[in-house]
Amino acid sequence: MVCVVDSGVTRGVDWLLDARALPVRLGVLLTSAIGCLLLLSDAPGPVDWIIGLLAVCATAGAVRWPFATTLLVTGLLVLGFEIGGTGPLVPKVGAAIALIELAARRGGWQPWVAAGALGGAYLLHPAGAAAATGYRALVMAGAPLLIGHLLHAAREGADRARRAAGEIAQRREADIAAARAMERTAIARELHDLIAHHVSSTVLRVGVARHAVPDAPPAVREVLDDIHASGTETLADLRLLVSVLRDPAMAGESFVAPADLPVAIAAVAERAEQLGTMVTVQVDAAVTEVDALRALTLLRLAQEGVANVVKHAGSGATARLTITVRADGAVDFVLCNNGIGAANGAGHGLGLVGLRERVELLGGEFIAGPGDSGWRLDASLPPAIRVAS
Repeated sequence: MVCVVDSGVTRGVDWLLDARALPVRLGVLLTSAIGCLLLLSDAPGPVDWIIGLLAVCATAGAVRWPFATTLLVTGLLVLGFEIGGTGPLVPKVGAAIALIELAARRGGWQPWVAAGALGGAYLLHPAGAAAATGYRALVMAGAPLLIGHLLHAAREGADRARRAAGEIAQRREADIAAARAMERTAIARELHDLIAHHVSSTVLRVGVARHAVPDAPPAVREVLDDIHASGTETLADLRLLVSVLRDPAMAGESFVAPADLPVAIAAVAERAEQLGTMVTVQVDAAVTEVDALRALTLLRLAQEGVANVVKHAGSGATARLTITVRADGAVDFVLCNNGIGAANGAGHGLGLVGLRERVELLGGEFIAGPGDSGWRLDASLPPAIRVAS
């Protein structure tokens, strides 16, 4: 609670000393000065009004020249003592405020010199016995100096606390980044040593089988060729994923270039056709101009969505895949099919969950569910990437 109060007080002091608060401060001081001259002074004359208002207006210079401003207001106080018709109450308050602001803004010798000048102004205009005059000079110069030093110390303490908090936050971020790097490296090692090894072995064995049975029926060779091609692509993607995990600087690396996106989606449809599902593809030519992250997201939507159609929509199902780029750069993805299988695309795996996370990470919208006939998957990607926090 003490820290909260201290920080609130410090913020208030910083606001008062900020140049943006100058109109408010001047307004309050001028209103107070006019009230003092009208209500607390005994028939002030024109000279008293001029000196008082000049003292208040002069305090505005403390924003840029606090030392010179304090000396100027002290000089106006001396002038009020010498030629004023009534007690210079307003210059007294103005000199005290100027000294407080000087001590709050500056350290070193300047506040002490200004306090000495203010005390000297009171000593040059004795009021009563010498002890009373000295006491008055000490209090009127010492109290503003003490208050200003306290404010200066509070501001310096707040600055040190902010710097310390910033350093702690930087160290925490560095520790988190190091932990994430270690985790990424461990995952990359497992992917390379386990999964990539098995995929590579599978691709090699399928390649050997393709040459070992040259007289195999065309259907068998077609299946072997497809397995070999899929395995080779998977192995390439795994190697790129391992590289991205090991080097965070490659985080923007995509598994597909935007210019190659139409070809990659056509390949997804062709593979589905080989498995008995006809997919009609309609892709705007402008899709080649999207950024790498959205290109990868669109490809994953096509791959997972078509895989669900093949798996759940039933034999002989057809599907239509449409990617439209709007005038503002937003991209709409629609995949619908006419399948009537029991699950009909509503698989219980993590595929759709992963797609939803990909789309929402980019600030888009994702909907998957029953459509007019069969299953429908809709995704909308915004024109600019907005990474969620």
